[in-house]
Amino acid sequence: MNLCKLQQPKTKSPLLSPDFMARLDQLDILSRKLLAGKLKGERRSKRRGQSVEFADYRDYSVGDDLRFIDWNIYARLDRLFLKLFMEEEDLSLYILLDVSKSCDYGTPNKAQYMKQVAAALGYVGLVNYNRVYLCAVSDGVVAETGRAARPPTRRGR
Repeated sequence: MNLCKLQQPKTKSPLLSPDFMARLDQLDILSRKLLAGKLKGERRSKRRGQSVEFADYRDYSVGDDLRFIDWNIYARLDRLFLKLFMEEEDLSLYILLDVSKSCDYGTPNKAQYMKQVAAALGYVGLVNYNRVYLCAVSDGVVAETGRAARPPTRRGR
């Protein structure tokens, strides 16, 4: 399937140069809001949960899971404390690329710049183990990648 019917550059050069990709390796994508991921991932969350990496202790309260009690501290202090761990979640990155005919205009071509920006964002996402989805849009959806056909719709506010 042809992702875009835009005019291809006359010279075959890669979208991202190797030295630019090396600079992109240092970047990461941050989310301003605390979003709950569906699957466990590489990204640390502000929430506490189950993981391998220890975060903190808190006092035991009735009904807490006994598996997370630190028995060594109980032996020293004669009080029950629970171990808390860092939660790890996935982050999904949705990239929408405009492939309409209006983008195939000008010198230098706007479409080439948009492809480079989309490739750079996708590269940063993939290097940091994020899920990356690309959707090419014109009058409607032209093509899309990934198992999640569409970004989840937000309900409520």
